[in-house]
Amino acid sequence: MLTYLDSGVDIKKADLLTDLIKNTVKSENIGLFAGLAEHPALPDYYIAATSDGIGTKIIPLIENNLYNCIANDLIAVNFNDLICSGAVPLFFLDYIAVNKLNVDFTAKIITSLQEQLKSYNTILIGGETSELKDLIKENYFDIAGFSAGFVKKENLLKKENIKKGDIIIGLISNGIHANGFSLVRKLYKDKLLSDSEFFSALKPSYIYAKEITELCNKKLIKACANISGGGIEANVKRIIPDNLCGEIDLKNIPSQHIFEKIKKFTGEQEAYRVFNMGAGFCIIASPENLEKIIKTCGKYNPFTLGVIKENDKNCNLRFR
Repeated sequence: MLTYLDSGVDIKKADLLTDLIKNTVKSENIGLFAGLAEHPALPDYYIAATSDGIGTKIIPLIENNLYNCIANDLIAVNFNDLICSGAVPLFFLDYIAVNKLNVDFTAKIITSLQEQLKSYNTILIGGETSELKDLIKENYFDIAGFSAGFVKKENLLKKENIKKGDIIIGLISNGIHANGFSLVRKLYKDKLLSDSEFFSALKPSYIYAKEITELCNKKLIKACANISGGGIEANVKRIIPDNLCGEIDLKNIPSQHIFEKIKKFTGEQEAYRVFNMGAGFCIIASPENLEKIIKTCGKYNPFTLGVIKENDKNCNLRFR
């Protein structure tokens, strides 16, 4: 069976680094999807911010001239984290590191980024492009995004809002999104994925910002988790209080062909550890709000993924 480590990504080392940062920085922001800061000029609000890139998915996107998807996914990895705090995205910046500047292609990405941000009432306020010939391979580049927004302190989404009996609602993903692509690319290189399966994995990631913002404005949800690196378990754990337990039923996730195919080569445990497996985003809410949430998020086929119970086995997440 293939693992993420076989493709060059060591999750254990990443977890070790996170633990070291927690012990060194000692910040309450460690473990949150978006960093939070206070400022005396805005006493009633938190400033929320994120920074992220799209990993090695950028390699096939560059090779296939899919600059619109690069822009979309850069927004997705940042906004889908930012909205987990309940914050409304306000502005965005980008950083592009290149071997040699391709003016036309870079301009297309920035223009696409600017146009797509408009649909979220967000503006691109700046960025930086660096030529790093000794660091970046020829004909390739890397890109990172930075987003910021505000949330009223009284409206902050946080695990302290969660109670026994609340439900966990999943929103479907648009396939792989932008996590686990080192493994996807290895599977394709080893001819374990067909051309059509690999190129279907390059679809733009879903961006849940509009719907989650609407739910926040209506005060229908308590907490959210963006299912990115680490899969369902690692990300949902981040929003479950220590005194409670999220009981997850993986059978409720709508099946997607790409994940069923990947499981054949990685095994189920590794697949769920690396990929979103069809659940791109999770919401925790009171059961009486389920119908309204389904109506608002209908395009993402909401489904009941689990329920919040007492933590009677010293485990704040378990699977049925």
